Amino acid sequence: MLALLAAGQSRRFGNRDKLSAMLGGKMLGLHAAESGADMPFAHKLVIASPERGCVEEWRQLGYQPITNADAAQGQATSVRLAAVHAIDRGATALCIMLADMPFVTRDHLGQLIDAFEQSAHQSTVASSRGGQAMPPAIFPSGALQSLMELEGDSGARGLLSDAYLVAGDDQMLIDIDTDEDLAQANLIFNRTS
Repeated sequence: MLALLAAGQSRRFGNRDKLSAMLGGKMLGLHAAESGADMPFAHKLVIASPERGCVEEWRQLGYQPITNADAAQGQATSVRLAAVHAIDRGATALCIMLADMPFVTRDHLGQLIDAFEQSAHQSTVASSRGGQAMPPAIFPSGALQSLMELEGDSGARGLLSDAYLVAGDDQMLIDIDTDEDLAQANLIFNRTS
C-alpha cells in the first residue's frame, strides 16, 4: 500500500496551502502523487487536511483521501493513520511518500520496490541522500505496529536506522518547505524540462 503524506501544517510557507502552490505549471502536491500513481500498489491513500486544493486531482489519480484531523500534532499522526489503514487492509507493506517531494521519480520508487522484494518483504527500505535515511520508504508488515506507536513531528525517521538504503541524488530528494525552496525547485524544473 502507498500512503502519500499531505497533512503537514506548512508553517514555514506562510498561511497559504503549500501543496496548491505552482511548480512547473502544476500544483506542487501533484508531482509526487503522479510518480506514485502508476506504481504497482494495491491501494493508494493520501493522508491530508480536507482543505487541500489537490483533493479532486488526487482522487482522479486513484488515491483515496483520508482526513487527518490531528495533523497539528505532528507528522506521526499521519504515519499512524496510514499504518491503521495498512493493517485494516491486510497490506504486506506500506510505502510512505511525502507530497512535498516533487522530484521523486517512478524509477526511484521502482528501485525501492525491487530492494524490498529482494529482502523477501522482511526489511525496511528507505531512500538516502548522503547516507541519511529518508522517505520515500517501504516498511514491511512487521513494522506496522511500530509505526502505530510514533509520536511528534519526526514521522518514521527513527525507524529507518536499520533500513536498507537506496541512494538518490540531492535534487531528487529535496522537499519544499519555504517560498525559497519553491523558487529553487522551479529553477530546477525549468532547467530539466
